[in-house]
Amino acid sequence: MFNVPTKVSKYSGIALLAVGLVLLFIVFFLAYNEYISVEKPSATGVESMVAWIMEWGAYIVIKVAFLGVMGWVGSIITMRAVTLLTASPETIPSE
Repeated sequence: MFNVPTKVSKYSGIALLAVGLVLLFIVFFLAYNEYISVEKPSATGVESMVAWIMEWGAYIVIKVAFLGVMGWVGSIITMRAVTLLTASPETIPSE
């Protein structure tokens, strides 16, 4: 097992950090865009509120799951990038 050169690990860390931060920015942008685009139901009665919730329920659950997975992946990529950037050359294994 050989050690990865320090320059390669630093460049890889910077590239991964950029990708992770872009992914996280996209997640927050999409989440905010969805937040402001949701139309509020009219308060005409309980039946209309329940119908609105049932109509948008599946859509909201799928969108939240999608944004959650994207945010999770972005945070893992960012965490690995920070690990690469802060690791000493002796701790970075090479295959």
